[in-house]
Amino acid sequence: MVQLTLPNNSKGKKGKTWPKPEGSDAKALREFKVYRYDPDLGENPRWDTYYVDTSKCGPMILDA
Repeated sequence: MVQLTLPNNSKGKKGKTWPKPEGSDAKALREFKVYRYDPDLGENPRWDTYYVDTSKCGPMILDA
């Protein structure tokens, strides 16, 4: 079986985790992981984590 691997400069790394909204109900929080890459910086891609309180946002999660 052929085993393929990504080059070292293409492997994603852990990015920034933004704080959870204050006063949010734990049941209403949704976690979003966003893949970020900026070729101008010369860094590897990263996964940033955001938390959204769905009880305080519009009905369309896709707007996040």
